[in-house]
Amino acid sequence: MEDFIAESQNSKEILNSAKLLQSVNIHALIFGEIGVGKKTLAKYIVPNAVLFDARELQNDIVQNLIDIKKESIIIDKIENVTNVDLLIKWIEDNEIRVIATTKASNLNPKFLELFSITLNIPPLSQREEDLKLLTQKFSNEASKVLRVDKIIPSKLMLNTTKNAHSLRKSIYFSYLFETIGEDEILMFLENYMLANLKGDNSYKDFLYLFEVPLLKASKKKYKSQVQMAKHLGLNRITLRKKLEIHEELL
Repeated sequence: MEDFIAESQNSKEILNSAKLLQSVNIHALIFGEIGVGKKTLAKYIVPNAVLFDARELQNDIVQNLIDIKKESIIIDKIENVTNVDLLIKWIEDNEIRVIATTKASNLNPKFLELFSITLNIPPLSQREEDLKLLTQKFSNEASKVLRVDKIIPSKLMLNTTKNAHSLRKSIYFSYLFETIGEDEILMFLENYMLANLKGDNSYKDFLYLFEVPLLKASKKKYKSQVQMAKHLGLNRITLRKKLEIHEELL
């Protein structure tokens, strides 16, 4: 079973609470963004529990397809349950212990009454030590799976917008990027554009695919807009306009 990484202080506190939950028979809710480790933590609390998708579990209960009594289960994405009363009655009638996960901040109040404790897992941006360990883990994994030498950390392109999900994908991409050249990059762009080419303003629609990564790279490499404009061969007014146009993507 995959371990819940807890090197950061806030993660250590969450793991300590999870350890206590292993020995007490109460319902618990695990809240957090996508990719923060909710299911991993739930499996840590109840290692032998069956994992159910909330929507599928509700359908099985409605159709009377499930026969479980006096067991612990994990319900993933409990915010997707539409018949809350049905699920709670089934839990109570069959003496089920539930560890549930959710990314919803506005969960049905009846669920909030059901769960005795809530564990809130912060995003990786607030867990610096955990991020380092996950980066090392995914880097080792990518090197082994792709059968290439490990690349130095400074060459890894790290995307944590979806926490561990996007981090893992970006690290694999970093390894793949090391093996491709300009011809392959142009081929990828050509195939993407070919599949999505439509409308009467395609040139303008696709221009951001070139401009955004170039502007991002320039912002990282040069200390000021003056230096960016000089090395990109643009005047400062043109550069400023482009930065404003692509502000949301930068």
